[in-house]
Amino acid sequence: MATNPTEEKPTAQSIAAYVKANAASARKAQLMHHGESEVTREADYKGHHIVVRTKYEVEVDGKPLMGHMGVNDLGSVHYHPIPNMSFASALDMVRKIIDVFPDDFAPGEKPMPGMGMKKNPAARKAATPAKKGKK
Repeated sequence: MATNPTEEKPTAQSIAAYVKANAASARKAQLMHHGESEVTREADYKGHHIVVRTKYEVEVDGKPLMGHMGVNDLGSVHYHPIPNMSFASALDMVRKIIDVFPDDFAPGEKPMPGMGMKKNPAARKAATPAKKGKK
C-alpha cells in the first residue's frame, strides 16, 4: 500500500482535538436502542427507487431486548453484541443471544446481552485491561 508523502500524519494533539470535537456525536451514536431497531435499506431498480424499513421490537420474558439489530439485503439478521454471526430469522438470532449470554436472562435481570460482565468472570477479565507492574 503506497502512502502519500505529503499527507500529514496524525499527532497526539490532533487526535485529542478530533476526539474532543466529535465526542458528543460519538456518544449519541453509541446509545443503545431500547426495545426497537429500525433498519432502512435502499436500492434503485429499472428507474425506481426502493426503500425498505424493517423495524424490530424484541421482548424476552416480557422485557425489551437491548442492542442494535440489523438486516442485510438478503434478509439475514445480525445483532451487534455478536457481530460475527448472522441468522436466517430473528427468532433464531434471539435463541442464540440467550445461549451466548445466559446470565443476562436470569430471573430479575434486564435483558442487555454483553453488558452483564459482572456475572461472567471470563468476560470481565477479557474486558479489563491488565495493570502495569502487576504479575
